[in-house]
Amino acid sequence: MELDSRRAQAKRAQIRNGALTAFLESGVAGTSMDHVAACAGVSKQTLYVYFRSKEDLLVDVLGGIVTSLDERAPLLADRPVTSREDLRDVLSEVGWVMVSHLMSDDYLALFRIFIAEMATTPGLLTIWRETVPARFLARVEAVLDRARAAGVIKSDLDLDLATRLFIGPMMTFVFLDGLARPDSVLVPNRKRVDEVVDLYLHAVT
Repeated sequence: MELDSRRAQAKRAQIRNGALTAFLESGVAGTSMDHVAACAGVSKQTLYVYFRSKEDLLVDVLGGIVTSLDERAPLLADRPVTSREDLRDVLSEVGWVMVSHLMSDDYLALFRIFIAEMATTPGLLTIWRETVPARFLARVEAVLDRARAAGVIKSDLDLDLATRLFIGPMMTFVFLDGLARPDSVLVPNRKRVDEVVDLYLHAVT
């Protein structure tokens, strides 16, 4: 089977959606591959063609958040960052994708399950950290590295700290206005995200 074909990609998406449904219904620990197959509407044999384990499914479901960044900004990795305005445009897109996707109902519900199960499910925290935060951090740091090379941001900036300084405010929206408000999530609008980006640029340029 050619797993890179359009049909295969559609099947992976079908299974991913089924896995998300299963995780939300039963939690991570309580979800079996049989349950995922049933939710996805595929045979267990088909499921194992695409995903070898529940851990692989978790990585794929969580990775969809970061993949969305690449889909919405396909040239992000190669986009020139030779001016303050270039940097603002890129960071605005990254920030908005982070906030809007991480604060969707399904992902907030999944994160709450992760938080509840992290203490009792070995490896769950590592999967989450390496699949979502670490990948967002890497993408932002790559953008800042290009901006520093072009003289757009201060030459003596510690890129790791500068990256964390950008990610941190975005995550406060997720945690304080999303996870901490299960009955009334307050997703910031794009203008609010842009205001955070502007404050950030005052600090690093």
